[in-house]
Amino acid sequence: MYDERALKKADPSTIQDKLLVGYQGWFTCGGDGEPVGRGHHGWLHWFNYPVPDGGRPNTDIWPDVSEYDPSELYEAPGLRTQSGDKCYLFSSRNKRTVDRHFNWMAQHGVDGAFLQRFAGQCDGRGENDGIRKIRDEVGERVREAAEKNGRVYAIMYDVSGVPPDKIEEIIKFDWKHLVYNKRIFDSPSYLREKGKPVVALWGFGFEDSRHTPGLVRSIASYLNSSHPGGVYLMAGVPAHWRTSTGDADRDPDFVNVWLDSFDAISPWTIGRYGNVREADNFAEEKIAGDVQLINEHNGKARQGRKLDYIPVVFPGGSGYNLSEGKWDFNGIPREGGKFLWRQVYNARRHGVRTIYGAMWDEYDEGTAFMPVVTQKNRLPLPVRDRYRFLAPDADTCDLPSDWYMRICGIVIEILRGERTLLEAFPEQELHDYWRTRPRYADGSSGGRVLANSTKKAGGSEGLAQMLAVGENPDEPPPPPYSLEADDVPGESASTQDGFETAPTSPNDEPNINVSDLATDLGRHTLGPPSPQSSHSPFPGGFDSRSTSPSYPGTSQIAKPPSPAFANRPSSAPHPAPLEPSYFLPTGSSTEVGMPSVAFPNPNKYSQQHVGGFNVGAPADPWIPSQPSGRGTSSNFRIPGRRVMDLHLLRVMASTSLLTLA
Repeated sequence: MYDERALKKADPSTIQDKLLVGYQGWFTCGGDGEPVGRGHHGWLHWFNYPVPDGGRPNTDIWPDVSEYDPSELYEAPGLRTQSGDKCYLFSSRNKRTVDRHFNWMAQHGVDGAFLQRFAGQCDGRGENDGIRKIRDEVGERVREAAEKNGRVYAIMYDVSGVPPDKIEEIIKFDWKHLVYNKRIFDSPSYLREKGKPVVALWGFGFEDSRHTPGLVRSIASYLNSSHPGGVYLMAGVPAHWRTSTGDADRDPDFVNVWLDSFDAISPWTIGRYGNVREADNFAEEKIAGDVQLINEHNGKARQGRKLDYIPVVFPGGSGYNLSEGKWDFNGIPREGGKFLWRQVYNARRHGVRTIYGAMWDEYDEGTAFMPVVTQKNRLPLPVRDRYRFLAPDADTCDLPSDWYMRICGIVIEILRGERTLLEAFPEQELHDYWRTRPRYADGSSGGRVLANSTKKAGGSEGLAQMLAVGENPDEPPPPPYSLEADDVPGESASTQDGFETAPTSPNDEPNINVSDLATDLGRHTLGPPSPQSSHSPFPGGFDSRSTSPSYPGTSQIAKPPSPAFANRPSSAPHPAPLEPSYFLPTGSSTEVGMPSVAFPNPNKYSQQHVGGFNVGAPADPWIPSQPSGRGTSSNFRIPGRRVMDLHLLRVMASTSLLTLA
C-alpha cells in the first residue's frame, strides 16, 4: 500500500544527496527538423548511415518505445522485427520526447541531469553551425523539461577530441553564449551548491590527451571569475587520477589541480571493470584510496573549503555494432541489475552522498538507464547477418523494460536516508515496484490519473487525482506530481517543497567521509573472447562520452544528398508494455596495474580512419576525421596497443560531428 506521499521536485540549491545522470541528447532522425547540414540523411548516433544506403546501426541494445506517442517516433530505415513489423526510434530534438525522459526521472526520483556539451561542436566560428544549433536546441528542450518536471540540470563540458590549444578559447566563447544568450542561470532548475552554479569539465588529464595542469587551472580560474561568487566546479577525471597511472596523464601535478582548483571529483569508471567481482576490487583499491586522500585534504582545507567525491555507476554495456566488432557483444553484462546495485553498494559503504549515473539515454554503448527492449522477438533483425541486437538479461531472466529506472528509484531513497542500504539485491521489491509507488496513466477524460491508487484503511480514496493535460495534443503531458510553492513564509530551505536537503553551512560534510577507491582493473571477458579482443569485452574504451565533436580544420569529402528514408510516421505500433536496501565490507588499498593495452593515437587524424580504425560502412565523409571520446577507457582494449576510449569509435560511428564546408 502506498502511503500517499506526493512526488517532490528536486532541490536545485544543493548537489548533496542526489542521484544525477548524464543526458547526451544527441539522437536525431531523418525528418525531425533541419538536418545538421545540407544533404545530410538526418540520422545521428542511431546509424552511421541509413541501412538501405549500406550503413549500420550504432547500438546493440534497442530502446523500448512502447510508451512514446506516434508523433514522437520515426521509422528506422531498413529494419524490421521477426514478425515483419517496422521499427521506430525517437529524436532528442522532439520537445515531447525530452519532456518524457525527464518525466521518467521524476517518477523514479532521479534528481536531474548533467547535459553533455561537446566542446568540439561549440567553437562558434561557422564551420559547426549545424551541429551547434542542434545542441542549443536540445539544451532548450532540457531546460523546459527540467523546469516542468521539477528536475535540476547543469552543464557538463566534454573536451575530448579537441586540440589542446583550442579548448580554452572554445569554452570561453561558448560559456558566454550560454550565460548571456541562453541565460541558463535564469532557470530556477539550474543546479547550484551554496549559491554557486554547478559546472562540470569532463576529459582533462587523460593519458595522451596532451593537456597541461596550467591549461586546466586557467580554464577553472576563468569559469570561477565569470560569475559573482564563483562556480561549483566538478572534474570528470581519469579513474587513476590519484596515482597518475593507467588512463591518467603521468604528470603528478594534475593531482594538485584536482584537489585545489575543483569542488568535486568524479572518476570515470566505464570500462574499468566488467563484473561484480571486479567492481568490488575497484572499490577496495581505488574508491577507498580516493576517499581517504580527499578526507585528508579536507581536513587541511582552509576557510572550510571541502572537496566532494561523486563516483560514476552504470548498468552494463555492449558496443559491438558501434565498434564494428572490436568490442565484445554484451561485453559488460548487466546481470539483471546486480552489477549496477553492487556499484551503488560499494560507493555508499565508503560514505558517498551523491552518485552520477552514466548515462540516462546512452544507447550507443549499451549503458542506458531508460527503457530497453528485453525480449528477443521484439528486436530488429540483424543487419546483413553481421550487426545484431541485444536484449539485456534475456538469457537469464524476464525483466520489464523499465527495470533500471526502478533501481534508480530505490537508490535515491537510500541517498536521501529514507531506507537502509543492504548488500542483498532487492529483486522482489523491484518486481513489485509499481504496487508500492504512484504510477500515472492517461485518464479517459483527457487528464492524467494515478493508475495504481488504493484505498486506505479508513475509507480514504487514496491518491487518485487528475492532472490537466491541456488542450493542445502536441503538448507534452504535465509532470506526474504537483509542484508546491517555491517560497513558503517561515519555511526553511531544508524542508521547502517537502524535500529533505543536506545542510548548507560552511561546515557541511563533503560527499565522502570515509576511506578508499580504486581506478582501473583488468577486465575479463565473460564468455568466449571475440576474434578482435583476447581480453576485455570492450577493447579500446567502451567508456566514451561524446560522439565526434565536430571540429574545423579537417578536410571534407563531397557527399551527394541522401534520400530521406525516414519521415515521421502517421502512426506506429505500440507493443504491449512489459510488466513486470542496502550496506558493508572493506579491503586493502593496493594499486592495481592496468594491463598494457594499446590503442590508436587519439591525436592523429586521418581522412579515411578515425583514431586508427576504419569506422565507415561505408565511411561517412560527413564525419570530420577528428576523433573524440570519453577519456581513455583503459578496459576495452585491443591486444598490443595502448588504451583509448570508446569515445573514439563512438564518435566516428555516430556520425554526429559534421564540419561543413
